[in-house]
Amino acid sequence: MSKPARKRRPARKHVIAPQEQSISPETLEKMKRLVIPLAVAILAAIPFTMGKYFEFASIDPFDSGAYVHSAAHILSGAEIGVDEKPSAQLGTLLVNLLGVWLFGFNETGPKLIQMFLQAAALVLMFVAMRKLFGTLPASVGVIMASVFLSWGFISKTGNVKEQYMIACMVIGMSCFVLYRLSGRWWQAMLAGAAVIWAPLFKQTGVSAMGAIGLFVILQPFLKNETWKQTGKDILLLLAGAAVGIGPLYFWMLAWNVQMALPYEFVWHALVKFLPAGAETEEAKVAMDYISRSRKLVPFSEQWRKVLHHYRQLMMPILLAASAIAAGIVRWILALLAKKETRKTSYDRFVVLFSVWWILDMAFVWISPRSYVQYYLPLNASAAMLGGYLVAVYWDKAKVAVHKPGWLIAGIVGLFLMIVLSWHVFFDTGSVRQSYAYMLRTASLRRKGGAPYRGEAVGEYIRAHSKPTDKIYVWGWIPGIYVKAQRFSAASRAGCLPRPAPSVLAEIVSELLTELKEEMPKFIVDTRKRHIPAVRPPYELWPIVRYQGMEREAFLALDENAIAAYETNWAEMLRKSFGDEEAERFNILAPFRKFVRENYEIAEMKQYGFTADGRLVHRMFGAEVLFRLKEK
Repeated sequence: MSKPARKRRPARKHVIAPQEQSISPETLEKMKRLVIPLAVAILAAIPFTMGKYFEFASIDPFDSGAYVHSAAHILSGAEIGVDEKPSAQLGTLLVNLLGVWLFGFNETGPKLIQMFLQAAALVLMFVAMRKLFGTLPASVGVIMASVFLSWGFISKTGNVKEQYMIACMVIGMSCFVLYRLSGRWWQAMLAGAAVIWAPLFKQTGVSAMGAIGLFVILQPFLKNETWKQTGKDILLLLAGAAVGIGPLYFWMLAWNVQMALPYEFVWHALVKFLPAGAETEEAKVAMDYISRSRKLVPFSEQWRKVLHHYRQLMMPILLAASAIAAGIVRWILALLAKKETRKTSYDRFVVLFSVWWILDMAFVWISPRSYVQYYLPLNASAAMLGGYLVAVYWDKAKVAVHKPGWLIAGIVGLFLMIVLSWHVFFDTGSVRQSYAYMLRTASLRRKGGAPYRGEAVGEYIRAHSKPTDKIYVWGWIPGIYVKAQRFSAASRAGCLPRPAPSVLAEIVSELLTELKEEMPKFIVDTRKRHIPAVRPPYELWPIVRYQGMEREAFLALDENAIAAYETNWAEMLRKSFGDEEAERFNILAPFRKFVRENYEIAEMKQYGFTADGRLVHRMFGAEVLFRLKEK
């Protein structure tokens, strides 16, 4: 019996799955161009935002207070150079005029302007460095710049002349790099317009100008450019500078603004040896400030301060110094190999960034006072110079045969950068001015704690005077004017520390003339110690403690007691600090007499004593407030 035939199964149909669509290289490249800058922006924005939070939560009762007061006084109708003699350089004054005009008699406006300028500078820095070095070096440079330029230990509270100056230098340098890479003429003009403004905030802003000028002049000698191209570069830069600063000259000349013209200090430097040289008041004050500072602060003290601050900035300094070393090595190797670099090669720009950074490093030695904000500029130039070292490493790593070794070197370098920057972010034993510390302080201030010097006395004056009343603050806490919302009765709202006796005599004579014309309702003696802090402050109503006294007391209104005190105190100053210190004290005698005869100590009942017998005001602290006597 035959088996039944099997039914043939239908042949399986092989269903071919649709092939997954892969992302095209073009799409990947576009995503890369978007994601990487976004990631860098976030990483740079973190310290930037933290720094701005601290700045807006803080006030600066010193330089910033002077700038804001000058701007508000001028906007109220005071004539520049007559009714108001600003301590600010022209650029800083103009920024504060705009900020106060927009946001009122406070620091908010200038700080906002500084924030936008710095943000624009960082963006341009990234664009220029990315086009020159590549994405990784640009990322490292801009993040490092954001971290150190936003560090409250050196950036202070926002309305700082160095920050405005740095923004102009970075913008100008970035535009110049972009011009050298693209050849677009308008970028060269923007570079000239930006760097010409930097010294208008502080004279050390010439570092960027000097670096660009030297770089341009060297190009034909190094056979990187023709003389014709160099001439074109110079003309474009000069044209941009003229366009950038020309309107300022027109404004000053047309309105007869009584301030030194921009770059007048250059003219002074050129003609100082001529018979009719730079014998202007501005030149005298500037030279007096530097020469007197050098007498007051010896080099043996200055170099320790400078090296201390250099140590706090060891990471950017080491990165920049290593970049210079790498550039020298590559230049020597290129000479030995007889190779010529391409015209767009980043090796050519080492000279540009190196000169800029070296000048910034050197300029901190000019003033012996060595305030922390003087060390801000070297961080911006170090960031762009350091990008060269990262670019050299990355280019070598990409083509290296033994990539793991280069990867390890990169990890070690990153670890070293973190270690050298740890004190910037977190509290350490050496410096307690980290981001963490600053944020705690800013948070405390927003809750009403951690008052600044002069705040209490400023609030008292505002509550006990009319808006039309004038006041005067002796010393250098002009932020009291801002807190009190009152203007100075004198054209100079404060006195810079320890000028030469001849300069101080002119200041006191002018001051007394102005105060007698319009008697201020209140005079504040800040009793602030200036560098060198070991010397006593210049008190308007001395606090004395004679031998055998358990507690301090104000000098009695007795002619014999006053004469004995002034004779003995002048002699003490002469023996301890020299003839000039005693001479300054004697020059101030008419001012002290003016206060005694026309003013009384305000809120006398609020004074108390510390455990060691020191006299302290419960409301005002160290400041002494004098009220005009009622007639």
